[in-house]
Amino acid sequence: MKACRGSRWLGWAALLLVSAVCASLRAQSDGSLRWAFSTGNTGVAQVASSAAVGPDGTIYVGVELNTQPGRGRVFALNPDASVKWQFDAPEWVDSSPAVSVDGTIYFGCWNGKLYALNAATGAKKWEFSAGTYILSSPAIGPDGTVYFGGGDSALHAVSPSGVAKWSYTTGSLFVESSPAIAADGTVYFGANDRYIYALDSSGALKWRVATEGQVSSSPAIGVDGTVYIGSLDNRLYAISPTGVVLWTFRTGGQILASPVLGADGTIYIGSEDSNFYAVQPDGSLRWSVPVGGPILSSAAVRGDGTIIFGSYDTRIRALFPDTGLTKWAYKTGDPVESAPVIAADGTIYIGSLDGKLYSFNGSGASASNYSRWPMFRKDSIHSGRAAELGDGGRLVNIATRAQAGNGAPLIVGLVTKGSSAKKYMIRAVGPTLSQLGLASPLGDPSLEVKPLGSEAVLMTNDNWGSDGNGAEIAATAASVGAFALPNGSKDAVVLGNLAGGLYTASVGTMPGDSGVALIEAYDTAANAPGARLVNLSTRARVGTGDGILIPGLVVGGTDPLRVLVRVVGPGLTAFGVEGALAQPTMSVFAGSSQSPMLTNSGWSSGPFKGDIAGAATMVGAFPLKDGSADCAAIMTLSGGSYTIQVSGLTGTTGEALVEVYVLP
Repeated sequence: MKACRGSRWLGWAALLLVSAVCASLRAQSDGSLRWAFSTGNTGVAQVASSAAVGPDGTIYVGVELNTQPGRGRVFALNPDASVKWQFDAPEWVDSSPAVSVDGTIYFGCWNGKLYALNAATGAKKWEFSAGTYILSSPAIGPDGTVYFGGGDSALHAVSPSGVAKWSYTTGSLFVESSPAIAADGTVYFGANDRYIYALDSSGALKWRVATEGQVSSSPAIGVDGTVYIGSLDNRLYAISPTGVVLWTFRTGGQILASPVLGADGTIYIGSEDSNFYAVQPDGSLRWSVPVGGPILSSAAVRGDGTIIFGSYDTRIRALFPDTGLTKWAYKTGDPVESAPVIAADGTIYIGSLDGKLYSFNGSGASASNYSRWPMFRKDSIHSGRAAELGDGGRLVNIATRAQAGNGAPLIVGLVTKGSSAKKYMIRAVGPTLSQLGLASPLGDPSLEVKPLGSEAVLMTNDNWGSDGNGAEIAATAASVGAFALPNGSKDAVVLGNLAGGLYTASVGTMPGDSGVALIEAYDTAANAPGARLVNLSTRARVGTGDGILIPGLVVGGTDPLRVLVRVVGPGLTAFGVEGALAQPTMSVFAGSSQSPMLTNSGWSSGPFKGDIAGAATMVGAFPLKDGSADCAAIMTLSGGSYTIQVSGLTGTTGEALVEVYVLP
């Protein structure tokens, strides 16, 4: 079967015109070469395997040695390219190593065996025979089970001790596709019998989808469970978790590369037609760019949005995500099939058929932290497994403290998600803030709740005990941990049901009344079924001292909650807002801590602007201009209370919009 490379892949190399001029990099650290490690003698060694990076930074990569007879090798390298150990295999190693949490390295070999090595020493722990040869890269389940395709036409599941658990036989001669494991344990893979398969964790068939070509590509799994995979019928497939083909996207050539996903859900994939494609989540083309040769390399997406991949024109490229234009490129000595891996420190590792493993400096961004499948085999350890999506985190309370009155309206936007209604308590607190040490509170607030864009008033109140439900409000406040309001105070409170939808809560004032007000929304049964809070937005004037804008939120439930936090100042001018805060600063505090857990001034100045922009797209937030002084960050919050302090640099003031989105 080794003729497979010669007949399909090496034939392309002979058609390429290879320049003798060495590549020159831009004068910048991103894309500059750190080292090139030679895995064997020139013309003898080839690196088609994609490197994996262990938690300690060790790099693991497989090698082909074109000796007679052909041999293989696996290297474990330190980040400085010194050899930690090497394992000599009896035949080629094109399978990409996977790193288990127990310190085992798994990979397949052309001799038909899956190997398990000790990560620290390279000593063989065991080997498992599966037919004639293995190109498939292993995936590791949450219980340590290893899944891979064999040369015996089957997908295998093997225990961490090397004992067969089950195998599923396809109609093909071999299974070249590398499996992917969904959060629910479903195993997806393709086969050369032209089918895409879904098996449950016991090996039983859930469904299969027919294509018109062999399927060597490995699946990528989206946040909603959609499976993306290429076929040699020139198409990229999007398939629902139930096996329904959602759409197909046709390229001009066979697809052997595996798709990866951007933070905004864009699917990136190369084709034998020598084009690299960015495909929208609905299957439409976003952009495509031609390169000088077929693309077998799967890409990797960084947190800043940059896309990196190799090609048969011998180059490694980094592309800008918005246009597909080249950010940097490096020319190797031979075609590049290997998929890049991005380490936690942003270092890029990628092999070439010239026998070298290359290391490049990055921008400081690791692989995308927001994308569910940013590179081949999903992550740097090549687990091939989608992360479990915790659904136990909830926004229990969201609140905003800001200036109100005298032409400074305080309006909070709320978004609840869910089909059934649930009871919420919303409070506009003014005079009682004086008891909390605030010098200039609003004297007599009123409160109205409306659907967004409608003048229909759903709930209204002026003086919280005036509607005959004071006892229920007091009991509800106590149950959710809200501070008590004095009987007869002029604070305003509403208590009622809200279904899933978009709402505004507006604080009204008496003529001549102004001061600081606190507006709060409580989910009175956060863990119960029904609509839940997923978004808070507040537009208010940012002053100084007690007049700065301070939103807050409380996270409850059993799981951490991932949120996108944005403070928009100059970005408001595009919507006709006058007097926008020119240079906002955002600081996030946990509990009563006096030290911020995060600060930001200028959302795109850090290494994860691609993740931030992608997350905004996913939740439907309007885009922020690259380079603007608006603030934004993605945060993972455990249960507890948090405050966001918004002020202007050097004491400046103006209008600002604060948004908190629960991320999918």
